[in-house]
Amino acid sequence: MFGLGFGEIVIVAILALLLLGPDRLPEAAKALGKTLQDLKKATDGLKGQLEAEMYSVEKTIKKAIDVSEQPGAPAVPPVAVAAAARTAGPPPPATAENVPGLDAALVEPQGPPQPAPLLPPPVPPRTT
Repeated sequence: MFGLGFGEIVIVAILALLLLGPDRLPEAAKALGKTLQDLKKATDGLKGQLEAEMYSVEKTIKKAIDVSEQPGAPAVPPVAVAAAARTAGPPPPATAENVPGLDAALVEPQGPPQPAPLLPPPVPPRTT
């Protein structure tokens, strides 16, 4: 729980016993438990609301798709038809004018890569 190991939990329990004492420790544990329970209820409620909203959006989209597939459904708007007509056909060929960096990618290498120069052997330290 919370990424704590058994040893760490034991240390926290001993510290809580020393700081709060045996009289106040049960009250503090009850308060902590109640706070965690309230936090869990709040997050579960928020999670439920988010799931309900997501489900309603999915339901709306499915309903719109079902309506558009029915005969007599409204036609595709003319603007969408015109846009689809403009984009129909094969894409234009890639040139340096319409593809940034294409000229650098098409440069042929000047030859095989040269091996790195060998370093001279290390000189042993002089002892005097």
